[in-house]
Amino acid sequence: MARPSKHTPEFRRRAVEEVLDRGRTVTEVARSLSITTPETLRRWVIQAKKDRGLVKGPTTEELAEIKALRKEVADQQRTIEILKAATTFSRRQARVRSPTWTAKR
Repeated sequence: MARPSKHTPEFRRRAVEEVLDRGRTVTEVARSLSITTPETLRRWVIQAKKDRGLVKGPTTEELAEIKALRKEVADQQRTIEILKAATTFSRRQARVRSPTWTAKR
């Protein structure tokens, strides 16, 4: 599970706007806003560029959809494994319970 962010979405948006819309450098903005490492802001800026269509890559919405779909696939795979195990178990139980049939002539 991901660690909760210590920066609000509004704070991120303002920091990214400083870089993209006002032309300030990532390092300068990170320092002025007390962001621990400029790399954090750099990643936000890159993702914002993808969201705005300035750079190729998956948008935030697409990444969320991919994450949800992967979770759904994992859940379905677990369900399939459970059903396979249940089917195997019920086949074994059916063999144990059913009498052996002999053909009468």
